[in-house]
Amino acid sequence: MDLIQLDDHLIISPVMKGSSVSLKTESDSVDDVKRFLLSSYVRGFEYAELTAKKRFTDEQICGARSFVRFLDERLVLNITETRIAFGRNSAGVPQGSSTIQMQALLFDKLAEAMRLTAELIDHFDRNKRRAIHLMQMLRLLEEDVDRLAFQILRQASRMEMPFESLADLHYAVLTTSLMENISDSVFGTVRDVCKIYGIDHNKLLFPAETLLADIRGAATRLEPSLETIRHLYTTDFKECETYLEEIKGFTLSEDAEKAYSCKEDLVRFRDELGVRLGNAVNGVLVEGVSSGRGSDMAQVLRIGYRIADIATKLEELAKLSVTFHFPGKRQD
Repeated sequence: MDLIQLDDHLIISPVMKGSSVSLKTESDSVDDVKRFLLSSYVRGFEYAELTAKKRFTDEQICGARSFVRFLDERLVLNITETRIAFGRNSAGVPQGSSTIQMQALLFDKLAEAMRLTAELIDHFDRNKRRAIHLMQMLRLLEEDVDRLAFQILRQASRMEMPFESLADLHYAVLTTSLMENISDSVFGTVRDVCKIYGIDHNKLLFPAETLLADIRGAATRLEPSLETIRHLYTTDFKECETYLEEIKGFTLSEDAEKAYSCKEDLVRFRDELGVRLGNAVNGVLVEGVSSGRGSDMAQVLRIGYRIADIATKLEELAKLSVTFHFPGKRQD
């Protein structure tokens, strides 16, 4: 049993280290296997086993191997034609980074992604080779962000992170989930550019020359009517990055006074952003686009909705700090 003291209470809890889960499946979907592995991982199970009523396909087996390594290289995978299971390395694993260190790294990864995305918007139709390089870097960053988020959630499930109350544990889970949601909108911009290029996002790890050959004939030069929106997007991504850095500071230091001030600024930023995006879209509709380029315009405008979603999630992050932390809780 685990004995955990929280405030004036003592929690007696079963130790999670011996926990296990086992399911059977008839599915031949790779995604179903990945969902089982991910759910078992973030819920903190020490051992997880999925068995097939017939046999797993080669695609499911390959997908399980790559996904478990992506989740946590410390996990040991045991696979047969009818069984996919993971467990801990019996030789023992050194204690990993603390939750606060992992969250700090998560903030840094997101900030870097925002910088690269602003650069991508500025160059995707002007310099395709540079754009491919940026998208490949962003694809790798996306994997880093997801991996960090999943590992923090697993720590929370197993109560392996230090916390003074259940509210602290809940706060760590909520902030991590919000950052992972922000990353979906940031990296979603890469998918929008891929659609404009007419290439498969899943092939971004192919050599650059292969990808360039696929988009060489595509008419991807941004229309003059969209230049104002390009400038607006790059400016907004840079401003979101600035707010993210500010949120990182008071989230990790638990400074509710700075959080409240930032939250008020983000409310104004989000409202102003909506007006700017609306005016820019109206301007594009008035000027119009060339025949056959309507789908490209739709993908470009979709990026604006992603930025608006990022601004909303940043505001929610600031609100969490205001809600969970009292002024002066931590003195540095």
